[in-house]
Amino acid sequence: MKKTIVIFSVYLSLLPILCTTAKATNCEDIMFEEEKISLGLCQNYGRYGERTNLLFKARTKVLNNYIKDKIARGELEDKEFEIWISDPIYIRGLFIGQENNVYSVSMSGYSFPSLDQLIRIVDYFTKPDWEPIAAYYERRENETEEAAEKRYEAEEQKVSDLFEATIEQIVYQPFIIWERDGVSLEYSGDRLKYVINGTPLPFKVNSTLPAKIHNRYLFFEREYIYVVQDMKIIKTHKIEFEDLWRFNLGEDYAIFTDSKWVNICWHSEEDSWFYRYSYDENEFYKNERWK
Repeated sequence: MKKTIVIFSVYLSLLPILCTTAKATNCEDIMFEEEKISLGLCQNYGRYGERTNLLFKARTKVLNNYIKDKIARGELEDKEFEIWISDPIYIRGLFIGQENNVYSVSMSGYSFPSLDQLIRIVDYFTKPDWEPIAAYYERRENETEEAAEKRYEAEEQKVSDLFEATIEQIVYQPFIIWERDGVSLEYSGDRLKYVINGTPLPFKVNSTLPAKIHNRYLFFEREYIYVVQDMKIIKTHKIEFEDLWRFNLGEDYAIFTDSKWVNICWHSEEDSWFYRYSYDENEFYKNERWK
């Protein structure tokens, strides 16, 4: 992790947190390294799961090729990009500039950026008259409330102009970013989709990655679990969150599998399971503890 990213990460950890969950803050960060870009992603307690890490890993690969092309065409200086993206629940801020001969970007408090938004950030540096952006939404020392409001408006306009700028259509071939037990995740159209033997599956990639037991797969969505055998859905189970709502924060479940059961757990302790799937009965059972 490079110096500018480290400094900003530590800085953010000292700021007040805008958090709607009951948990304290814990930045679980991961770095994606390519030839011309280092992209760091922070999730508070991993609340968007491994699927989000994989999505940004794919975006980083595409963005790296885009940056190399811009450099080859003389539209960017031959510098590396350092981009640090913090969880949207953290205090709002966007910093764009250059330091130590690299293009430097740090953002927090915004929704995780799409590929198009990341491209807009890269394109910002291609403008001959670009200037650093330092949008920080907290009153400064000795700053009046009126002055702070005016500054917020001016900074927000800069951010809005940045993310609404026109961009060229980027073209790339879909590619596999993850594989396990015969299931792949393909990146295409700035989204992930499940694939088995080249055949796409209809399940949304918005929850825990699939688990396998013998010849069956369990695919997870936010509200459903699907059991698939021979490319057919043989069981659909609705997750009942009436009493479990406080746990439904988006983190990945911990999955434990043996010869007969799949235990679906809140965390790494196997006794935290809230559903168990029986292979022999093709049935789900809810832990009495959560009823």
